[in-house]
Amino acid sequence: MADRFGDLLRRLRRKADKTLGDVARELGVSVVYISDVERGNRNPFSTERVMKVAKFLEADAEPLIEAADREKGFIEYDLRKAPPLEAHVVGGLIHGLARGGVSEEQLAQIQDILGEKRGSKQ
Repeated sequence: MADRFGDLLRRLRRKADKTLGDVARELGVSVVYISDVERGNRNPFSTERVMKVAKFLEADAEPLIEAADREKGFIEYDLRKAPPLEAHVVGGLIHGLARGGVSEEQLAQIQDILGEKRGSKQ
């Protein structure tokens, strides 16, 4: 089973030898808020906050983002911050998925392309 966001955050925070207070100060929130997130009593952070805390903890943000997305049930993606081509492609994919306009074959092709890109980065 995949890690819960809060469990992963706590593990990374402890590995970085940071306190709840350290993380709270970095994010400009209360210690209670961070504690609640770690215990699963509040929703995971926004992607922007995840990126900030990962940098602070000197950790890879990707596992935290994936855990947050999984728990929230949606992926945050701001089309306004993306380059035009990326925004067009991502927006088109989302609209296509929402309207049933993307076939299983097309999804498999996209998965293959993404798999190749991930493999080439490693």
